[in-house]
Amino acid sequence: MNRVHIVVGDHAAATLQTAFDSIENSESIFVVKDVFNVGPLRSEELPFSLLRAGFWQEVTGTEQVEVNDLERLMELSTQLTNAGVDEVCFWMSGIPAELCTYFWLLHFLKKHLGKFYIINISGLPFIDDEGKLFYPEGIASLPQRQVLKALKLARMVTPSEWETDGDEWKRLTGEPETGIRISTGSKQIVGKPIDFYDKHLVDLAGTNNQKIAKLVGNAIQKHKIFTGDTFLIWRLQQLAAAQKLSLNKDSVKLYVAGAAEGADLFQTDNPEENG
Repeated sequence: MNRVHIVVGDHAAATLQTAFDSIENSESIFVVKDVFNVGPLRSEELPFSLLRAGFWQEVTGTEQVEVNDLERLMELSTQLTNAGVDEVCFWMSGIPAELCTYFWLLHFLKKHLGKFYIINISGLPFIDDEGKLFYPEGIASLPQRQVLKALKLARMVTPSEWETDGDEWKRLTGEPETGIRISTGSKQIVGKPIDFYDKHLVDLAGTNNQKIAKLVGNAIQKHKIFTGDTFLIWRLQQLAAAQKLSLNKDSVKLYVAGAAEGADLFQTDNPEENG
């Protein structure tokens, strides 16, 4: 059987690939590079991929960012139609980016009912490499043996799930003022403004310089933020532009009137690895 496994992000893909290699599994992996829980999802003027590319260009300060997840998905859909691929299996946890991708897949693969499977590890216990019970936050945190265990959880998405979850992508794209999407549990996504996490960043900043990476890491851990660090660094830059924080290349602190200012553009990781 020719089955394609769909995952969000390169880290999750590497986790699956390592486990598959251990059993000489030849099934292919389709990596969704974008993270749909941040940024706009619809524009009256721009096609979807150009809209997303423009958003990440702004976030990273990069002149050109290529986003082609939708085009590659349409190629996969054609393969499903022409029997080049027998079925697809989406790996999902409770991370907002993966939930949003699940709704995205249902919307664009709706004609492939019966060929779409899911492995949902949200809320399920697994065993870590030290033999202790834990609840992984995402696919990337699954140990190799637990990936193979999770393979057994694959099940076909039911017609009732297609009916109840299939319109969620339309709902998400119909919220033009939404810039952040968070999970409230049980496959529920709620939209928030793009500056939703700004208060947390300001609260964590002190009057003394601290490393940007430390502040961002603390914000992600303390507030369970699943946007990725590149997005949060961009929000720090926006706060600096509003004179709420002071930034230099490596550090951040609360803005003090009259102090030296300046928000350098940062060399950050690839936005495709966020989420």
